Amino acid sequence: MADIERRLRRARYLNELFPMDRRVFRDRTNPLETLSPMEIRERYRFFPETILFLVNMLNLERATECSCPLPPLISTLAALHFLATGTHHIVTAGFHGISRSSVSRAVKQFTDSVCLHINDFVFFPNIENVQRTVQKQFYNIAGAY
Repeated sequence: MADIERRLRRARYLNELFPMDRRVFRDRTNPLETLSPMEIRERYRFFPETILFLVNMLNLERATECSCPLPPLISTLAALHFLATGTHHIVTAGFHGISRSSVSRAVKQFTDSVCLHINDFVFFPNIENVQRTVQKQFYNIAGAY
């Protein structure tokens, strides 16, 4: 009996010396559910359907040692918010309830994934007359400086 009491006292003493940090699991709200489509368009520069298309196409699921990884939707939204607004990572992190380092990783992973799919969406004409036509159309839209 004395041995058990001694072990309990030692365990309490060690807990006082080296307290364990409690893990915090934040409730991450889905901005696609809480914001209107126009607010989403203003903040992320895409409509909700396009954002969901990007999430499915890019497959940003990450294998981590963590028991609660960042969902691909939140990761994509954080990257889009950062790219759309040009703010610092800390602003995007505060808006989405994640850390600055998570925003940094999300932006890197998102841009790397987009670069893998860039040839599916961006292409340049190879034929010279088509190039000239496209150039003229561009200058008609944007104007020459």
